[in-house]
Amino acid sequence: MTNRRVAIIGAGITGLSAALWLEDHSDVTYTVYEANDRVGGKVVTYSSEDLVVEGGADSYLERKESMTHFIERVGLKSELVRNEVGQAYILKDGELHPNPKRTVLGIPTDLEEFLNTELLSKQGKEEVQNEYTKPAYNRGDKDVSLGHFFEYRFGKEMVQSLIEPLLGGIYGGNVYEMSMEATFPHFLEYEKEKGSILRAVEKDPSKNPAVAKQGMFLTVTSGLQTVLEAAVKQLKENTVLLNEQVNNISRLNDNSYQVKTISGHTETYDDVLITLTPKKAAMLLNNNRLNQAAENMISTSCATVALVFPEGSIKNNYEGTGFVVARGGKETITACTWTDVKWPHTSKGNQTLLRAYVGRPDDSAIVDRADKDIVKAVLQDLKQVMSFVDGPSSYKVTRWKEAMPQYKVGHVERLTRLREVLIEEFPHLYMAGAGFEGVGLPDCVNQGVAYAKKIAKKTT
Repeated sequence: MTNRRVAIIGAGITGLSAALWLEDHSDVTYTVYEANDRVGGKVVTYSSEDLVVEGGADSYLERKESMTHFIERVGLKSELVRNEVGQAYILKDGELHPNPKRTVLGIPTDLEEFLNTELLSKQGKEEVQNEYTKPAYNRGDKDVSLGHFFEYRFGKEMVQSLIEPLLGGIYGGNVYEMSMEATFPHFLEYEKEKGSILRAVEKDPSKNPAVAKQGMFLTVTSGLQTVLEAAVKQLKENTVLLNEQVNNISRLNDNSYQVKTISGHTETYDDVLITLTPKKAAMLLNNNRLNQAAENMISTSCATVALVFPEGSIKNNYEGTGFVVARGGKETITACTWTDVKWPHTSKGNQTLLRAYVGRPDDSAIVDRADKDIVKAVLQDLKQVMSFVDGPSSYKVTRWKEAMPQYKVGHVERLTRLREVLIEEFPHLYMAGAGFEGVGLPDCVNQGVAYAKKIAKKTT
């Protein structure tokens, strides 16, 4: 059999992990198309002699080992570094409250210790305690939102004060619209098996963490974009085409595909892997059924705001690594990381580096404002918990327009329907990435590798 020719659309972590696997394990001929002038997708690093600033993802969970394997494969194992452990906080009503210890995504595994928190009122704590005796959420066989499920089990105050800022922050979404089945299905299993989430997490030692003695997250000292750039160097020369935006993919009579770019570049391939958002991926194929399947698989906008201050410019009475913002407040920011504390390698000079996040799924207008206006709004929020002798010496705003996938209720069903359309109408064409089956870097690596294996299998 002749070697198959494969087009990979997008040079983010999903596309490059697929290309690297094909390079290492197959004779497939691949080409990676990237619309921008750099690789990395939603991974972007701004670095100088003294600073390493991430504009997008800044780390990944160590227990998800596929990203570590990827980093080792591209030769950056020696740069792996773990986050520093420190107190995390939740900003509620203008005050920082310590994030309760011994919790799993905000849910207590040690209820006695949890009840000491000042985040919840007496009534809010009573609602949490009542979770033990709650009957199962009556959802039938339908999907349910994170917000409605956890509000039923733990109460609205618990959701707004703790669960929403922690879980919603992972996906940048509204927990009352996010799918349990697509995000945290194991909590549904806990309820089914034990009749109580609290009972499930406190009985299983693996779900009952002690106070962390070392960080659970990893990154590389040179910045995550360098991982993607190193991956390109492991691929064959001229297989990654920058500034080549694909604008149409059409199926030919022999089930091969013609890929066209805005610049007029046209090639034919046996297989195609698209690693864009679901809606953008579907638009390339000009198919009504596919567009309908992807219609509600949307992405929202947000921005990261990196602020650099001269040493001694900030007066902060809280020792820790940062905070998330409770639901219902008037703040523009959704979270803030004291980056040079959590990741000491990011500031090699005598400077303080903070990174804030703005933009909510139901209110992302701030993302379109001028940089100086965004920075002003962020500083106004931060003044609730710290004071500034001097303003920032520099800042960097990174906008992510329609880039944060929203796994809304019914996501699994929609994804299944989309896959069915692809099988029926576009054999040998695949879609993967953060908008499909996991938003974290390791999740995207897993998807890229899985589809690379599927493509390579056709050649054997």
